[in-house]
Amino acid sequence: MILSTLLAIDSAAHTERDRIVVISDTHLLSPDLITPGSAIDRADALESKMMAMSDDIMGAITDSIIGIKPALVLIAGDLTNNGERASHERMAWYLERLAQQGIRSLVIPGNHDCNNPNAVRYDGDKTVNTATVSREEFAQIYRDYGYGKDSKRDTASLSYCCEPLKDVVIIGIDSNMDELNQLTSRGDSTDTYHNAGRIKAETLQWVIDQANDAHRQGKRVIAMMHHHLVPHFDKQERLLANYIVKDYDYVAQQLMQAGIHTIFTGHLHVTDAATYYNNDKSDSIVEVATGSAICYPFAIRTATFDKKHHTLDIDTRWLNATHSCPTLRELGRQRIIDAMPGVAAMIAGKAWNKLGGQMGQLKAMIEMGGGKANLPETPQQATQLTLRHLSEVLSRSMLAVVEGNEQEKDTDSIIMQGKQGIRDMIGEVAPDQAESLWEFFESEVYPKLEPLVRSILEDKNAVGTPAESHTDDLRLSITL
Repeated sequence: MILSTLLAIDSAAHTERDRIVVISDTHLLSPDLITPGSAIDRADALESKMMAMSDDIMGAITDSIIGIKPALVLIAGDLTNNGERASHERMAWYLERLAQQGIRSLVIPGNHDCNNPNAVRYDGDKTVNTATVSREEFAQIYRDYGYGKDSKRDTASLSYCCEPLKDVVIIGIDSNMDELNQLTSRGDSTDTYHNAGRIKAETLQWVIDQANDAHRQGKRVIAMMHHHLVPHFDKQERLLANYIVKDYDYVAQQLMQAGIHTIFTGHLHVTDAATYYNNDKSDSIVEVATGSAICYPFAIRTATFDKKHHTLDIDTRWLNATHSCPTLRELGRQRIIDAMPGVAAMIAGKAWNKLGGQMGQLKAMIEMGGGKANLPETPQQATQLTLRHLSEVLSRSMLAVVEGNEQEKDTDSIIMQGKQGIRDMIGEVAPDQAESLWEFFESEVYPKLEPLVRSILEDKNAVGTPAESHTDDLRLSITL
């Protein structure tokens, strides 16, 4: 009798909770689009994503989800590598596998998924254009995964609203601009591609109306879209503008006032969470961004909805291996490290664009003071200078960011190593005036950089202001 009672209690507790799995940026490339050769090898080598292994990884993720047995799966965009029709059809096949196990899935498009002029297949030593999908075709392929008859549809976008769990409404928000893309394959004069995000005014109003309607019926609302809604570090809206929706501040306030307190996103390939507050911190919306499923550390989120307390408890796990690759995690981590020359080139390129025209003046100033000047003369030399002194600290920083909860890493050590690298760079380019230039950097330049550095590496927002906040990236509880 005692055992029966305990089993009944456990069963009741289980029915009071619904588990949701969240993944993003699967970037699936159908194996039908790959003929082994130098073309796929070259493309894969340029990526921190495990592009050539995407199908193998998606298979392992599917098996993992079946093992978790959630009630619902959410995929926050960039389902495919570059919007290939064959890749979408392959993704739908995986979702059907989940459906056969009684697991429902909902998707939303990312900037890679529709009207993409970069859709290609890899045919030995060459790439060949292949069919992409229109927005209408996307909705048709995923008609059982958000775009079916049981969903309400926004007429201005690929946004939708449905109730896959009792009293839990999911609003999928289309934040993409791919209707502005141009494709020569469809008769346009050139190929253009937009990866920035925005929510159309009419779509925003539609989302607000759906949220208000759900709340009037006593239901809870969870939103999902591809682009970020709020900054995950200070100045993200300036430094990485294409990763956050336009007018994010206004949009976040509107969604929060409509009673949306949780939104799942992707796009930036980081596993991070950030909270947006109203002015007096009496209300908030939490954005939970999930890193790319085919990029280290291969994040899979679980979100358990407690119906009694109306809370969403989020945890994070990692895919460590696939059937054909038992060392997936180690290989993925090395990919991040191997990507550092590209990061260094980007940093050096931006610096060169700002300072390159002044190199002659800087050299003259140093030499007028009686010193020797070893300034780079090309962007390539600037990249090599950066790599010589900052390669390791860039790797440590990037790994900390993509893994989440950066503050659990040795932040002070990373910052000190970065400052030492800059000091060594100064010593190389101006050895005779290194000390005075370093003093200038420490007193005049670094204090302006420090809030940004602290925001990124200590996982904080609005550093040094009354609104400063920290949100746990990997384990958190949200009241809906």
